[in-house]
Amino acid sequence: MLTAANSKHDLPLYPRLQPASRHDAVSFVVSSVEFAQRFTLSMVDKMLLDAAHDAGAIYDLLKHQGVKPFIDLNKRATKYLETDNDMKISPTGIPICPAGKEMKTYGYDNTRDRQKWICPMMKDRTTNTCPTPCSVAKYGRTYHTCSKDNSRLFSGVVRGTEEWKLVYKRRTTVERSNKREKIDYKLEAGRHRSTKMWYVRIYGIT
Repeated sequence: MLTAANSKHDLPLYPRLQPASRHDAVSFVVSSVEFAQRFTLSMVDKMLLDAAHDAGAIYDLLKHQGVKPFIDLNKRATKYLETDNDMKISPTGIPICPAGKEMKTYGYDNTRDRQKWICPMMKDRTTNTCPTPCSVAKYGRTYHTCSKDNSRLFSGVVRGTEEWKLVYKRRTTVERSNKREKIDYKLEAGRHRSTKMWYVRIYGIT
């Protein structure tokens, strides 16, 4: 079920029956492509998904559709990444400086599709309080992460920030929508064998 996350009434948009044997990520790809083809006047700018959809191909699909992904990370598939310099990338996509500290986000460059990071020990961009600075630059060490390098970790909005939390908490709309259809309107009380009858029932409910 695709649901309008910015709707006050948890508006269901596109119900799609999928085989139980199909993974949620694959089911989403089918539903997403069909929805984009059938509802060409819709204005979808963000997609909020749980960790079951944390796959590079889904990030690439959403980017191709012009949609910004907000997908929770699958903790089992995350690890520290090495770079070609003295920096590391944390499992959540945050650069780790040589002193072992997470760098601070400093805005997103939409023209180059990259996130800018600065030294975590900088104060007001004028004073570096790090006892062992790794750069002689006046404004401290800077680093950039690009979506093209890893669309999964560098998806546009840094996870854990206030912006991320504000948007992602709206994902509960689909849970409330599903509850209304399954429990309040007793969707599963039907004893149909035909897929067409199930579609009639679910569209009647939504």
